[in-house]
Formats: sequence, C-alpha cells, structure tokens
Amino acid sequence: CQSVERSEDLEDPNEQCTLLISIPELSDDPSCDSESDTDTIFRLHQNVGTTCTDIVGDNSRQDSGVCVVNVENLGGRQLVGAGEIRWIRHYCSSQRMLLVGEGDFSFSASLARAFGSATNMIATSLDSRGFLLRNYKKAIVNIHELRVRGCIVLHGIDATEIANHSYLGAFKFDRIIYNFPHAGFCSDEPGESQKRRHQLLISLFLKNAKEMIEERGEIHVTHKSNGFFRDWNLQGLAAAVGLRLIREVPFNFTDYPGYRTKYGFGGDKNFNCNPSKTYKFGLFPIMSP
Repeated sequence: CQSVERSEDLEDPNEQCTLLISIPELSDDPSCDSESDTDTIFRLHQNVGTTCTDIVGDNSRQDSGVCVVNVENLGGRQLVGAGEIRWIRHYCSSQRMLLVGEGDFSFSASLARAFGSATNMIATSLDSRGFLLRNYKKAIVNIHELRVRGCIVLHGIDATEIANHSYLGAFKFDRIIYNFPHAGFCSDEPGESQKRRHQLLISLFLKNAKEMIEERGEIHVTHKSNGFFRDWNLQGLAAAVGLRLIREVPFNFTDYPGYRTKYGFGGDKNFNCNPSKTYKFGLFPIMSP
C-alpha cells in the first residue's frame, strides 16, 4: 500500500486502506469534502476502501486487514485483440485503452459490448469492490461482464498516480479516458477554492497520462461545459503540462448504450451531464531539426 490511515467509518472493517495524496484536504464529514491549503494531505475520495491493485472476482483471495497486490499476469498481457475492428463513437477495438475514475463501470461495459471483446482495455476505479457493491446496484454485474469479455479490472487506482503504478506505468496506450473528473463537493467552500481543487486533480491526471500515451495517442476528458465547470479551463491546464488540444466535441451519453453517470461519492443516482464535451488532448508533434 501507499500512504494509508485507519478509519472506523467504513462498513467493512477489513477494508481500511485509504489513499492519501498531497493536495487540499477533504474532511471526514460525508456532506463536505472541505478545503485546506495545498501543503496538507487530502483524501481524494472519502470512501476508498483499498489503494491496492486487485483483480475483481479472484476467488482465491480471502479478505483480510492486509492490503494484497493481486495482479494476474498483467505484465505480459496482450491488450489488443485480433479480428474485426469495431467502433463506437471515438473508440475502436484495436486501440489500447485505459479508463480511469470509473463509477459503476457502465461506460467501459458499454465499450466492451460494442467491441464484442474487451481484451484491448484496462478499466480502473479509485473505489474498492466493497464500496461499489454497497453503492452501485449494477457495478458488480458490469465488472463481471468486462472480465468475461477479457478486460483487466483494477481497483484502488489513483488517476493522479497512474504513471508511477508498478504495472500500469509499464504500458503505453492509444487512448486514456477520464469521464467527469471531480474532487468532491462542499457547500461551504468558496467557489474559487473549489475550482482550484478540481483543477489540481485534472492537472495531476493529465501530467501522468501524458507519460503513458503513444506518440499519436490521445487523452480524453469528458466534462460539463457550462457555468462553474466551464471555468475550470481544461485547455489551459493541458497546455501547462505540455499537451495540446486536438479537438473538443459534444458529448451525448446516449451514444453509449447502458452508460450511467454516477456520483463518485456514494449513492446510486445519476447526475445530469448535459451539456458536456469530450476534450481530446495529445502530445505536441516532434519537430525535425
């Protein structure tokens, strides 16, 4: 495990590892993930159960209070499957794909159904399997479908640390996808402070993802495009870490049958994602001397 702290608030006493990163603090109050200054430790997701890598559905693992890394043959896994190339919107079955920040895994499951296989995909969440089971009605069904179709499913994956992950960091991807990144709510926090927390989350993600894409690969961030959300300035955040905006396109969740936009901090309600856009970022071309 990385940095952990013990929590008495988790329903499952065996799931006690919580991911900590050095960005503004989110409080233990479930109604408020409040601010602090940027030098303090903050809990990116209040309900994280384990920061360790875990292939969901491994029946050989018995839950314990110890975090267990249990990745089966990931290092040598052939991610891209053979056969007919199938498309759904911007994505095709021949692309090596990494999905981060999945909620109930309905987006990755939608891609897998469209491709007919998911051997080209790694789908990850920050949450533990226990958290998903308690909060999202269809999460385990979606994860099972992904695994049946050959997808690697990992939990406890921090989108701001993926380039340093002992397994994921060894791969290069054609597409890295993060839908609706969000650092949490706090009604009492000033709007400017909230915006900075969200921007820091996205900036750290982009910085990591940049190290993990192929030369012509793309990083896709789907984000609401009105009001408070528009002011996050994704293009400026990307430019600051050395990425260029390739294109921004309107996002319609109905293009992905079965996809549900879940709140990331518990509960099984869907949030209104309209209007939204998918922002496609890539590396700057290497100029010849």
